[in-house]
Amino acid sequence: MHIQRDGTNQPYIEWQQTPGHYKRAWIQRKADPGKDWAGAERYLNVVRCGTPGHPGGNPTDFPIFNNLSDEQILRAFVHSACAITGCALPGEADNA
Repeated sequence: MHIQRDGTNQPYIEWQQTPGHYKRAWIQRKADPGKDWAGAERYLNVVRCGTPGHPGGNPTDFPIFNNLSDEQILRAFVHSACAITGCALPGEADNA
């Protein structure tokens, strides 16, 4: 799986969940205490993408309370989501 960085330097993985349907998972840091609703500072966000590179809709955020690296969290999440749903794992050849 290929981890990329967005315009605000947040790490993310984007993959095709099923033909023509894409997802993006990324790690977000919330420095503003007013926006850090769980007091975790780091959150795993997940959202659909209408087309590759174009996330849309409202992301779901999950507070992170461990010391795993951003990359470890992203890989674990994508592996888990694909295993649970029965979708193929993204590979390096998929640029995901």
